[in-house]
Amino acid sequence: MAETMKAARFLGEGRIDLHEVPIPEPGPDEVLVRVHSCALCGTDRRAYRNGSAVIPGHEVAGTVVVAGKDVTGLGEGAKGVVYLVDFCGDCSACRAGSTNICLKRRNMYGFTADGGFAEFEVVRSRCFLPLAGDAPLDLATTLLDFYGTNLHAFRRAGHPAPQVVGVIGCGPIGLGAISVAKALGARQVFGIDLAPYRLELAGSLGAVPVDARPGHATARVLNHSPGGCDVVIEATGITATQRQAIELAAPAGRVVFVGHNREPLEVHTLTDLIAPERSLFGSEYFPIGAFSEAYALLASGAFDAASAVTHRFPLDQIGDAFEAFWSGATAKVLVQP
Repeated sequence: MAETMKAARFLGEGRIDLHEVPIPEPGPDEVLVRVHSCALCGTDRRAYRNGSAVIPGHEVAGTVVVAGKDVTGLGEGAKGVVYLVDFCGDCSACRAGSTNICLKRRNMYGFTADGGFAEFEVVRSRCFLPLAGDAPLDLATTLLDFYGTNLHAFRRAGHPAPQVVGVIGCGPIGLGAISVAKALGARQVFGIDLAPYRLELAGSLGAVPVDARPGHATARVLNHSPGGCDVVIEATGITATQRQAIELAAPAGRVVFVGHNREPLEVHTLTDLIAPERSLFGSEYFPIGAFSEAYALLASGAFDAASAVTHRFPLDQIGDAFEAFWSGATAKVLVQP
């Protein structure tokens, strides 16, 4: 094996270059993964704009090429995906099964440790989630943010299973939410967005496409479902649409915020929560124990992963990949070293 690899360096202001770096060596409890595919995510925007001290990329599928001396159950050739959170396993959150919100996480691959926009990546062995030998690695990336994150969001919403679902924002996360809602038996799903291409994709997944212009979306949804939505998934992380999500929720409805937003949100406890008995939830990624459910649904054919991936680019065209992704005319975009 060569001693160096190609890796993307994010310089800020949309500038990305490739450079040669040493191939990392796995520690005793780590594995070296040859990256097959790494999907782009809206959360990569910060690195794209501001630059990054580490190699970004956190939706990774690949193959083990070297296993550390203490690793058991994973050997050369094992196929799998990378779990984003290098969790501790010992804190109260981890002991409760919530590894996604580990209180003492060591790293976040692609954010605080090198990620998958490179030919190789080193990860802790327990963060490498094995797949069956015939699993297509490019489509396996959808098990992470696209399906895994959304399946957890619906689990956060709890019971009863929703019959009417609103999804605000039909980027990759929102499109995944539509797919999961349909797989879980929702009778009606509204896909709300401004981009015509993404509204078309939402419709192809079985959602009612709704133009997100102010006032229009709320009126259209309530015209179809006068009581509102049992569950609303907010996937944009924009204050105005987070506010809209609350307004679209039915009495006793549940709103799950998945899109990241650092701005304050005004919530009226009486009229928004107490009187209509609505519930608001935050949902972050997914617990590692929930991966098997997403994998089982994919294997059963409940998810059409092939339609989720619309664009593929080689690593040396990563700049073009991001330009396509930011255009709004894609679903999942893969970079494939």
